[in-house]
Amino acid sequence: MGKKLTVVDFFCGAGGLSEGFRQLGFNVIYAADNWGPAVETFKLNNPDTETIKADVLKLDASNVPKADIVIGGPPCTEFSASKKGGHGDFKKGLILVKRFLYYVHELRPKWWIMENVPRLLQTLPDKFTLKELGVDKEGYFTIPKRQVFIAADFGAPQKRIRLLSGVYPTPTQTHAENPVTTLEGNSYQKWVPMRHVIESFPSPLNKPREKYFVKDPIYGTRIEETELEDHFGDHSVMSEEEADRNRRQKTQHPYYGKMKFPDDLDRPSRTVMATQFNASRETMVIEMKVGKKTIYRKPTIREAASLQCYPVDYKFVGSNPTTKYKLVGNSVPVKLSLALANAILKKTD
Repeated sequence: MGKKLTVVDFFCGAGGLSEGFRQLGFNVIYAADNWGPAVETFKLNNPDTETIKADVLKLDASNVPKADIVIGGPPCTEFSASKKGGHGDFKKGLILVKRFLYYVHELRPKWWIMENVPRLLQTLPDKFTLKELGVDKEGYFTIPKRQVFIAADFGAPQKRIRLLSGVYPTPTQTHAENPVTTLEGNSYQKWVPMRHVIESFPSPLNKPREKYFVKDPIYGTRIEETELEDHFGDHSVMSEEEADRNRRQKTQHPYYGKMKFPDDLDRPSRTVMATQFNASRETMVIEMKVGKKTIYRKPTIREAASLQCYPVDYKFVGSNPTTKYKLVGNSVPVKLSLALANAILKKTD
């Protein structure tokens, strides 16, 4: 790539959005988040990046290095359909969106990408006044591009839908639910099913074996079972009562539509959620046999991370499974960020 393009990541989380750029050789020079486990996770996996724990609302833009690309995902909780039945505080959510746009204005990158949930489109205007962003000048900040993408269309084994706003070249789709050859001659591969991830890992209820290897379902690299973290143990197993409650919430809910129980492994997974309660309607359920007994479980932390397209040796810092599931669930699927990075790379060549 010659001189490496530089990247700054606000609201960096565990690093899913940065990871795609890092894999393609971009230099992620700076990252910020206000949640300790996210900052420690990002630091551990990106030791050469200046990563700080900070309230982004109070961060001085003059202390942030200039970069070719600014990326980030302001927290989407208030815009999520699951927040108070879809009635979150949009004004509160927009405060962080506007702060991200303030940094874009101040840093003046060539490319910038803001990631969020599609429902943000309901309240995100085409432009803000500079004063709305906290800039003491007359004028406007325009958002020239807003597109909704399905992560499965770029090779992720997950049907996560995301809104990307900013200045960036449109990434090239590589996969489709029903592959066809377009009039332009593009051929798509079939969506990657959830089964491809789940069946790549040994049973989490067994003990890791020496001299046995796990093949990364996304990247094809190998790691010894004894080095595989966040997979073995019973943290993913549901009790019979939890499984029964989950089944009823999915198949007999009085207000919402029916859902499959267990999940269909022959399709990309549903969105990996930040909260993975055993008896929650939103939690994915995997059926497995233990001897003659059928048990139900959710994806392990490591399986969920692979559904988000993290490499199998990516490490998550947290004192308990709940924290690590949140780190994984709040991420951008790396295959989507890879597609964005690749599109920028092609425009740079």
